[in-house]
Amino acid sequence: MDTSPDDAQRRIVQNAAHMRLLGLWLVLLPVAVVLYELQAPAIMWALAAANVLVWPWVARRMALNHPQPLAMERRNLLIDSLMAGLWVALMQFNAVPSLMLASIILMDKFAFGGPRLALRCGLVFLASAAAVAALGEFAFAPESSWAAIGATAPALLAYPSAIAFSAWRLSQQLGGHRRALASLVRTDPLTGVANPRALQEATEHEFRRFRRSGHRASFMVVDVDRFRLLNDVHGRAAGDAALQAIAAVLRKTLRDTDTCGRLGGDRFGMVLTDASGSGVGELAERLRHALAERLLHDASGAHPTVSIGYAQIDAGMLTSTQWIAAAESALRAAKSAGRNRSMSAPAFGSPNP
Repeated sequence: MDTSPDDAQRRIVQNAAHMRLLGLWLVLLPVAVVLYELQAPAIMWALAAANVLVWPWVARRMALNHPQPLAMERRNLLIDSLMAGLWVALMQFNAVPSLMLASIILMDKFAFGGPRLALRCGLVFLASAAAVAALGEFAFAPESSWAAIGATAPALLAYPSAIAFSAWRLSQQLGGHRRALASLVRTDPLTGVANPRALQEATEHEFRRFRRSGHRASFMVVDVDRFRLLNDVHGRAAGDAALQAIAAVLRKTLRDTDTCGRLGGDRFGMVLTDASGSGVGELAERLRHALAERLLHDASGAHPTVSIGYAQIDAGMLTSTQWIAAAESALRAAKSAGRNRSMSAPAFGSPNP
């Protein structure tokens, strides 16, 4: 499914918003414990509540409504860092919760924007903590109670796990996109079978396999008879329908170990592994009859037929190109003999009949 750049940016912003919400709720517990221990005034509790309840919603709306969501989200992350520094100072640098806040800030920013964003946010974090501490005459109480340490544990466990899960999910999505792209690069868009390049690679692979181990194989070419006339009389849509019908029958009939692809125009090629002798001829006839029956119903009123040529791989062949050429020579012989038939190539090196 196609995705516009704006949609992709909004998905990234949504993910960042989810991580912000999770992080703030996890951080609230140790901050609340330390504020309680410091007997903080009501204004600090109100600020903590606003930070957790209001800021995530505001940040998300600002980023999603901005013409450049990612640029706005980077600013939001700087604000996150500023507020984290504020809480470190207001907690009077209580060691364990402060280190937890610093680690979350770095993890989050590295995950979103890499080292450069993490450095900028880290500097904002330190500057904010220093500025707020200066206003409070640098109150410093780094000792952490067991209650503060215990309240920090959920964040230390859950947030890195959430970051790792998000990275894993992204890697899965990227892997799926890569596989889809690789399939598109190797697939003919009209018929869904291998494109000429992928078919040539499969042919070359099977040819090398034969040279190494002597495994027999055959190459088969299928061609629509009078395809140009079909296009001229019934239109290009009828020609495309015929090609799609042929591809569907070939995919259904061939084995998983075989490769079916489009050679170009109205010609299809097939690499038939471990196939030789009379079995290939029987397969060619089965295909010809199956294709004739399918095309009778699917070609928009036209009744095209197909001709088939096939060639067994031979030790005298020096390249895979000679193998394909032998099958195409057999196809031309089938055309010359009246079309709507299948023919095998003669033994390699012998003159054509």
